[in-house]
Amino acid sequence: MKKPPWQPYWWRLLFRADGSSGWQVMGPEPVHQVPHGALKNASLEAWAHALLEAAPGELDDLYGDLRLECYEEPAPEEGIPPVYSRQIRLPRDD
Repeated sequence: MKKPPWQPYWWRLLFRADGSSGWQVMGPEPVHQVPHGALKNASLEAWAHALLEAAPGELDDLYGDLRLECYEEPAPEEGIPPVYSRQIRLPRDD
């Protein structure tokens, strides 16, 4: 089997609402594959940054912390650290 010229990655979004201590996985699937073409001309970090940049506008009804975790495996075992992780704040626009 021929491997793609880039490393495949999988990602998940987690949300922690204001006042909550626990993180919840967002979406119907726990882990999603980074789109095949996304890493052809960009790094994983650049792709993740662009995804999180769009999040506040799309998730304007949520207030709290949003964390993106990226893995090298489609089903990471509990306790396996992500290869990349970034957290942003979803502010309340009053």
